[in-house]
Formats: sequence, C-alpha cells, structure tokens
Amino acid sequence: MPKILLVEDNQQIAKNIKTYLELEGREVRTSYDGEKGLMMAKMQEYDLIVLDLMLPWIDGRVFCQAIRKEKNVPIIIITAKSQLEDKLELFNLGADDYLVKPFDLEELFARGQALLRRGIRETFFHFEDIIVNLQKKEVKKAGKLLHLTLKEFQILELLIKNKGRALSRTDIITELWGDDAIWESDNKLDVYISTLRKKLHKQIITTVKGYGYSLGGDGEQEEE
Repeated sequence: MPKILLVEDNQQIAKNIKTYLELEGREVRTSYDGEKGLMMAKMQEYDLIVLDLMLPWIDGRVFCQAIRKEKNVPIIIITAKSQLEDKLELFNLGADDYLVKPFDLEELFARGQALLRRGIRETFFHFEDIIVNLQKKEVKKAGKLLHLTLKEFQILELLIKNKGRALSRTDIITELWGDDAIWESDNKLDVYISTLRKKLHKQIITTVKGYGYSLGGDGEQEEE
C-alpha cells in the first residue's frame, strides 16, 4: 500500500484529502505545519508527498529544497498561485507536479498515481554491471553490494538525475556543500570523484574538460 505524507495547515482541506485517498486504498500521514512535516519526511520513507506551499514555521519552498537534498520522493505542490512564473519556481524548487486550489480530489489522485508509476521506473539505474537503487540508496557491482559514503552516493545520485547533461563543478559543490563552500570544497570533490571511479568503473563518470562531470557518454578520463 503506497504511503503518502500530506502537509497542509488547513485542517478541513487536509481531512478531505486524507479521507479521499484512504478510500482509494492509500495510507496517509498528516502534518499541519512545515516543521513537523519536514521532520516526518526525513525520519520515514514515503512514496509521495502532497505539500501545501503556504505553511506555518517552515513554508513549502524551504521544505521542498530541504527534502530534495536527501531524498528522491515525488512531491506534488498544492498552491493558490497560478501565474506562470510561480509554476516555474515550483519546478526549480524540486517539485514534480502542482495543483492550483481549488482542485478536484480525483485529479489529485490521478496526478499522484502518475508520479508513483514514474517513481517505480526511476528507482533503479543500470550501467553495465552496476545497479543503483535510488530509493534504498544501495549500489551493486556484479551482484555485490558496494560501500559508498553518503557524499559519494549523493554525487552519484546527482549525476544520475542529470543523466545526459554535464554538471559544472560549481553546481555539484553548491548542491552538496552549499553556496559558501565553493573554494574550500573544491579539492574534496576531486577526492570523492576519484574514490567513486575506483569503486564503480572509470568510464561511468567522465570529465568535461574545464567544466565538470557527466555520467557516461563522451568526455575525458582523468588518470588516478
């Protein structure tokens, strides 16, 4: 049974959504503020998060950015804003979909179903004899479980999510260490890339000279 986290401060709206989704066979946990909701999202695994944008204590924007740094769970934002620039902002924050209030509960269910189906397909990544389970954060090579540090896995996950395009060194460092760590984390990134290549396969991570890294494809391999 898919488990859904619903974060909505309007208790009547939350009750209506919860009742409908449970009638459709979903398990729903509810939070009425962003701070508690974020804690629940970090402590437990959910198949889908339905997130109101305007929340007390921690708003939906901060929530979305915080959880995206740790998990790949699908997120549907529910919001009263309908302007194009607002919608684009939601996707930039890491949302997978959005619904503008008021919305039909049947449509919410259908959107959630689509994300759940997509999530199943995107849970596993295959590259030659390497299998990455993004949900369980496990990596296997030739059937054997590899030990990756958290940062190594986060780099690999970031490259997987951006498969098909190169990421700059600055983008990777900012995502993993923050905007204020560009200079002090530059050498750290080199170390993590080097250890990842040794554990996985040199050809899985290619260097885009003078720019950054990409997953597979064309590029230069640095000597270790």
